[in-house]
Amino acid sequence: MIFHHDNALLYTSRKVQELLEAKHVKLMPHPPYSPDLAPCDFWLFPKLKKKLGGRHFERVENLACAVQAVVDEIPKEEYIECFQSWQKRLKRCIEVNGNYFEGL
Repeated sequence: MIFHHDNALLYTSRKVQELLEAKHVKLMPHPPYSPDLAPCDFWLFPKLKKKLGGRHFERVENLACAVQAVVDEIPKEEYIECFQSWQKRLKRCIEVNGNYFEGL
């Protein structure tokens, strides 16, 4: 298994690193300050914002259920398209040696 993350503190903590190592999970490097390469940032979060934006949730559990409902509605084909877009973005980042780019 290869794990791709956006260098958030949650994923770079010692405990998480130790767990990933113990489970033999390989890490895919991610350039700092590159939200355009994280599928959650360029694909999933905009979907969630569109569906859930402006709503208020009294409990975290209610928010979790609402997020899960949105995720469950996404067709398999859209996940495949997201993965393909992610690959194109990674390739473009490699082509420009990690420099900033726009237009994907």
